[in-house]
Formats: sequence, structure tokens, C-alpha cells
Amino acid sequence: MSQEWLDIQSFFADHEVLRAITDLSLGIKYELAGIQDADREKRLLTSRAVLRDFLKRLEKIAVRAESDQVLSLDYRSKELIDAFQLARSDSTNYHSVLMRSGARAGVELLDASDRPSKKALLESLEELRRIVTRHQQASLSAIVEDF
Repeated sequence: MSQEWLDIQSFFADHEVLRAITDLSLGIKYELAGIQDADREKRLLTSRAVLRDFLKRLEKIAVRAESDQVLSLDYRSKELIDAFQLARSDSTNYHSVLMRSGARAGVELLDASDRPSKKALLESLEELRRIVTRHQQASLSAIVEDF
């Protein structure tokens, strides 16, 4: 598979994760404000599923990378894992539960039901958004440069 095709796939995969982050963040903000929205509640289920899968894959790969197991990852996936690991070690700019405790803790937060946990989830989602957005921008730059 060509690098250009991997860049395009990476861009769209990041887009799906960013959409899920946005939908879940908005849904939680609605919930915290006491607003009921049936359409948004349906999107919350989908968003949680997308993010749960993404964070589980991230956790699995991060654990393998930490144990120095040989990884056969494409360049874009490796970049994303490296960005996540770097953010986890940058406690000045990243301090959410997700960054302090890892992707597994992020998965557990997805089903937050109390107000403090929902706020912790929002903070984690915002930091994850920053990482994925930068990664998507790098993919887009690579795609555009190829033209």
C-alpha cells in the first residue's frame, strides 16, 4: 500500500475520532446543563463505541511499544502513538485522567455517570482532540504535498 493511501486512510480515521469526540463532548455538556436531546443521545452511543475502540487499540499498541515489542505499524499510526506517549509525559500541558493514567482509564471514563467524572471525561476528550487534530493536520499536509 502506498504512503499516499496510508495518509488518506489516516486522515479519515482521525476525522471519525474527532467527530466522535465532538459529539460526545457536546452531549456531555448538554447533560451537565440538564438538556434532553433524543438525537444527541443516539449519537452518544455511537461516539462512545468509536472512542472505546480507538482507545482500546491505542492502549494495546502503547503497552506493546512500552515493552519494546517489535511493532509493525505504518508511519502514521506510529506517529499517533508517539504523540500520545509524548503528551502523557508532558504533565505541564496535559494533565487529564486520560494522560495521567492512560487509554484504559479513558475507556473507563466513557461511561461516566456522575458530574465530576463527566467533567474529567470532557478534559480528557479535549486533550485527546489536540493530539488527534495535530495528527490529522500532518496527514493532510502529506496528502496535499503529494499533489
